Amino acid sequence: MRIIMKRINGFRALMFGLSALLVLGSCSKDKDNDTPTPSGEDLPANETWIIYNANANWSGGIYALKNNKSRELNLSGIPFFQVSSSLGGRVLGKQLYKVNNAANAQGILKLGLNAAGNVVEDKFLASLSTAYISNYLVVSPTEGYYWDEVRGGLKVQKFNPTTMERTGEIDFSSLSQGLPNESAGQLILAKREDKLYVDLLLGTKLTGNWQVSPPTKEVAIAVYDLTNNKILNVTKFGGTTNLGVFIDHVLWGQDEVTKDLYFVAVADMKTQPLDYSSKILRIKNGSTEFDQTFSINIKDYQFPAEFNRLFVHNNKIYTAIPSRPVSYYGGGQHGIKYRDDVWYWSEIDATTKKAKRLAIPADSFYGTQNPFLHNGEIYFLSNNTTEGYSGVNQYNPTTGTIKETFHLKESGRLNGFNIITD
Repeated sequence: MRIIMKRINGFRALMFGLSALLVLGSCSKDKDNDTPTPSGEDLPANETWIIYNANANWSGGIYALKNNKSRELNLSGIPFFQVSSSLGGRVLGKQLYKVNNAANAQGILKLGLNAAGNVVEDKFLASLSTAYISNYLVVSPTEGYYWDEVRGGLKVQKFNPTTMERTGEIDFSSLSQGLPNESAGQLILAKREDKLYVDLLLGTKLTGNWQVSPPTKEVAIAVYDLTNNKILNVTKFGGTTNLGVFIDHVLWGQDEVTKDLYFVAVADMKTQPLDYSSKILRIKNGSTEFDQTFSINIKDYQFPAEFNRLFVHNNKIYTAIPSRPVSYYGGGQHGIKYRDDVWYWSEIDATTKKAKRLAIPADSFYGTQNPFLHNGEIYFLSNNTTEGYSGVNQYNPTTGTIKETFHLKESGRLNGFNIITD
């Protein structure tokens, strides 16, 4: 306003009183419409933001901000918990969980907040494996599940998320077909009511391909009854392969409104076959079988490509769709690399299958966190090199309103974001 008024002063002698009033009124209106001040005074005082920032090699820090939240965040000088792999985590109450410890030893790390409100290590459940493969699910303070290949690829381990102690296992070995690479729950561990849903992957890992190739072009979910401690059924869906993609990169979700479960099959990311493309699948509420009448096919929106993020709310699917064909292997398609700024957050209607691109900055897929719902709004992370942007935007699915939650300034890449509420 001071700059504007100085310019006005130079011409004041030539202006009529009415013009001056109009200018002042305009300035007042502009001031009323200003975006929130960087101080963060408009941000909820009862929320602690957990921010995972990362360098080019994915190492970084985990920060907790409460009274020092702001729309523009420079993390310099703020205490943090340093980790070798900063790929985000999950929240249960006021506890944080992530894959692997600070030195990147394999397992599940539990973190908390100390008296000063900073992130500190609590307990660590070590994996027997030395490979980066420890998928996990935290259900409650006393119920958790994880996958440890050394303990058995067709077994799901149980653990207590409070004590971080292993408490038993669930054996799916009866489903073996004697193939070289077999696993249950390596990439999908989901619970709805008293049933556990795990991906069943039986096949062979071919030379030069990190994914397992099944003998039949289909995906399978094994359903386990936790009340009666027995395998209920195995449900299959043809025309695609490979449920899930990486550990701690969750590619399943439950619509909390409809209670339907959704899963992403990424298919073969090396060959990207047209006939067996990436799909989003569903198991409806009240059923333990794939809905054979439903699938969302990536080739209806872009191809070659695959779905690699997932969140579902009220029959709307939120995922990232690339603006150009992309390939994870070989550096790219048509000059566009997989981790370029080509991923756009989109809303797909589960009934009509129509997609709508959201007015949120493009993403590069260096961060893999899914959107999440908080206080009726859906939060999306974006990193892109072109605009030098790393930040979070929130979307109100009822009104369609989008606003920036915050962005980082000179603070690396944003690889994860959680909210802890007092």
